[in-house]
Amino acid sequence: MKKILGIAASLILVIVSANAQSEKKEPPPPPPKPKDEVVKFTPPKIVKDETVQVIDEKVKVTVAPVITIKGKMADDFYKRNPSVAGISRKGNVITLKKKDGTTEKYDMSKKEEDKSFTEMYGVSPIPPPPPAPKQKTKA
Repeated sequence: MKKILGIAASLILVIVSANAQSEKKEPPPPPPKPKDEVVKFTPPKIVKDETVQVIDEKVKVTVAPVITIKGKMADDFYKRNPSVAGISRKGNVITLKKKDGTTEKYDMSKKEEDKSFTEMYGVSPIPPPPPAPKQKTKA
């Protein structure tokens, strides 16, 4: 009887272990796909502010832009010259706006005005304009 019980027990053990191995376990479902994010982007407009073309009686004249400066160099200039409220440059002409409401203009292409500006206010924080491009001449 012991033999029959041993065979039955081992048969049950074989069936249980075979059943446990044959069970198909499904893997967990994959995570949901991320939604595509739609971003509306408008590229910035590039405006070239270096020169302005003015047409006057069929003659093209290039007008220089007004340049102002901010930052450390401007702060140093205003500390050295407390009477100056603002400084700007248009071509070779530097315009100073004073705190009392008056304006002074200095043409830096003229040596005497350049010298008087430098003596009164020191070095300008605004760099001089670049040289004009060379015009192509027809030969």
